[in-house]
Amino acid sequence: MALQWHKVLLRQSILHIIPVIMEELFHKPAKKEWQSQLRRSGVLSARSFSECSDIRAFSPSKELASRISHYWILRWNIPEGMTYKPTEVLGAPVVNIFFTRSGGFLYGLSPKTIEYDARHNEVIAGITFLPGGFHPYWKKPMHTLPKGKIQLRDIIPDATPEFCQHLLAIPEDSLLASELDKFFLGIQAQDSLHGQTIQSIFEKINSDPNLRSVASVSDAFRIPERTLQHIFREEVGTSVKWVILRARLLEAVMESFGEDEPDWARIAYQYDYSSQAHFITDFKRVFGVSPQRYRKMNWDDFNQQKQ
Repeated sequence: MALQWHKVLLRQSILHIIPVIMEELFHKPAKKEWQSQLRRSGVLSARSFSECSDIRAFSPSKELASRISHYWILRWNIPEGMTYKPTEVLGAPVVNIFFTRSGGFLYGLSPKTIEYDARHNEVIAGITFLPGGFHPYWKKPMHTLPKGKIQLRDIIPDATPEFCQHLLAIPEDSLLASELDKFFLGIQAQDSLHGQTIQSIFEKINSDPNLRSVASVSDAFRIPERTLQHIFREEVGTSVKWVILRARLLEAVMESFGEDEPDWARIAYQYDYSSQAHFITDFKRVFGVSPQRYRKMNWDDFNQQKQ
């Protein structure tokens, strides 16, 4: 085990003798004054966890930009004796990798939420891939990737607990992100011929509300429907129809943020649903939570963006 880990370090040191300067995409710092408030209250809410956690996101190197969306690092400092269970929605058709001190794990395409215990002074890191971006590493049809949580070392053997501990011991976030970048640069993988097309299709679906059918996407990109469906099944792991449904459902719930008390029946009808119940069922099937809960989970982020 130790010999294997030393080989990984040697390979990475050869690839990158000089540390890569990572471009920071986003930074939400923790508010130190919240520590004393948390101790007094004895209660840790979603808002208070947000206030005592620090999150940064970084772009990958240009060599990996066709596969990886971003790296992220989340640090928190919670008073002794308190625990919080953050809930994350993983309803996007992408692969996410998480690195904890006990090991790395991967979440395949799954309409699930994940929870983890946040306590003490701790850090976790992760990678969000682009749609189809994990296909070069899986090296098999993406629809065969198991749903839900998978031990990362079962797919990438070098992602050992020793690597995770080494990674999370790095105190500087930009250097930690750089180490993740070096790790994936050291894995032999070849980009798909359809990678850029897949990204363009996702961008178009997410930006054009008129694309409401596979046929409309097929016409827009001049790709036969059968070929389009095959590309998505093999390299993304889901159907074009599901991607369209997800985009339209997100549009619908974003509409609710403009109202203090959303009229879900009206919103459902506006998005061509025959009933509110049908709309809620579809939303839960795609995102793992109801539209009302999704709205509540993202309310603070929405208000921050308006400011």
